[in-house]
Amino acid sequence: MGTYRMMSRTMPDIVVCVKQTVDVYQLKPHPETLAPQLSQAQWKNSDFDLNAVEEAVRIKEKSGGKVVVVSVGPEVKQLLVRECLAMGADEAYILSDPSLAQADGAATAKALAAVIKTASPKWDIILCGEASLDQNAYQTGPRLAEIFNVPHVSYVNKLEVGDRVLKAWRAVEDGVEVVSCSLPAVVTVGLEINTPRLPSLLMIRAAQKKPLKELSLNDVGLTKDDLMPRAETLEVKALKTERRRQVFEGKVEELAEKLAERIIAHMGGRR
Repeated sequence: MGTYRMMSRTMPDIVVCVKQTVDVYQLKPHPETLAPQLSQAQWKNSDFDLNAVEEAVRIKEKSGGKVVVVSVGPEVKQLLVRECLAMGADEAYILSDPSLAQADGAATAKALAAVIKTASPKWDIILCGEASLDQNAYQTGPRLAEIFNVPHVSYVNKLEVGDRVLKAWRAVEDGVEVVSCSLPAVVTVGLEINTPRLPSLLMIRAAQKKPLKELSLNDVGLTKDDLMPRAETLEVKALKTERRRQVFEGKVEELAEKLAERIIAHMGGRR
């Protein structure tokens, strides 16, 4: 656990955690084993995390401050981190290590926290996507809040930041919940919060001059043993489905009745 100062100014320091994942929308399974063909997949910044970057930049544009991007993984690609800098972030820190290849939420949060303590020890807000595009575990943000011993607000689709406090609109099962908390805090956002901007050519060029620092495990005080996952993924396969190819014949009224009966049967008899 750590102790962090309350924000005493109107210009927040914001850290955004960005994960690089395979593009699951273009990922294809092996025709025989059904295992994902990762070697042929394209890598990208997780969609949820780009929403977090966009929200951080919008806060900076309104209130000032600084936006720091942090990314950890087995092989973090600088070009993708530069995309976040082109969107308006000010600097970036990355930690690449093969020991993060099987990292779960606990190991990822521990690595991110170590980098944040090194890169931006006086942060006011940590912004994360509510989940990653590949694992969808919803673990990293809450675990970061526990590590830093600060409030955590999840499923945020609207955010307002004031002096030493934030107000958030959370998507819950039966509607929207409005909450507030003091800073520092960790916030996880969903896809509905904004539309990430597409950087212009000038913004892309400017991003090449912004600070991007690579750190090692030793730089942030970690060992490979510190990043051992608590959960192990045994196997990942695509779900193989086939259409039943059933044909109904008869008059329109009869077809409607047969189709309704089949749908109800497929739903287990629920109406």
